[in-house]
Amino acid sequence: MKNSFPKIIYKYRSWTNQNHKNILLKNQVYMASPKDFNDPFDCRITKNYSLLDSPEKIHKYINDGIKKHKYWLISNRKDIKKEKQKLFKRLEDIKTYQKERDNLEYSEIDKRNGVLSMSGRWNSILMWSHYGDNHNGFCIGFNELKMRSSGLFHRGGNVNYSKLFPELNPLSDEKLIVTSFYQIQYKSKEWEYEEEYRLSNFYYPDYPLDSDRIIQFPEDFVEEINLGMNISEEHKYEIIEICKKRKIKVFQIFKTPFKFDLKRSEL
Repeated sequence: MKNSFPKIIYKYRSWTNQNHKNILLKNQVYMASPKDFNDPFDCRITKNYSLLDSPEKIHKYINDGIKKHKYWLISNRKDIKKEKQKLFKRLEDIKTYQKERDNLEYSEIDKRNGVLSMSGRWNSILMWSHYGDNHNGFCIGFNELKMRSSGLFHRGGNVNYSKLFPELNPLSDEKLIVTSFYQIQYKSKEWEYEEEYRLSNFYYPDYPLDSDRIIQFPEDFVEEINLGMNISEEHKYEIIEICKKRKIKVFQIFKTPFKFDLKRSEL
């Protein structure tokens, strides 16, 4: 698990997308819902109910759950004995119960979490292709410390990559923040090339409106702009003019001759 943070964190964007342009024009970033992610495993780490593999474990899970929600059950005039019986019945089919719980948790995760995905690197050929408009866009670099300590985000840190799927036991007493950490900060090792860094917010008790997901950050948080190697002269000129006024460094990306590598030069 990495503990050191990059000094600058990068976001690959397209200058043809107005929302992407607003990062530089309006100092705005958007906290995306996990439902919009392209990785089907991302933020989909839920408790594994197949670990309730004995009558003793099932009894403990039910009793712990009833105890935890006792006041809610009483205030809603629920018969605790009947609620236990219902839960025992549902747990006779663990697979169906797992699916029901997963769907419920996925829905809450998608509604309550906002994630800003960044990277510790500006020179990823793949990320320029996937997120930087096929090398026609731009890559904006933020001061990591300013972003993380600004108070605009609840958490910031490097993504942890693993070959093994994290195991969350239903009998463990994980706090909400621990479960949320696994959801946001763990991904398959196949994504390791991204060197992803994430800032995230958890919206509670109310669900956020789309406008609530827009974060306005101070102007001096931007350290640099990198221009894709295939950026048009028009877009290049527009970005440079904005950066001149704001005294932001601008770099031009180019291919390293005879290597699968990207380099840059300051303009």
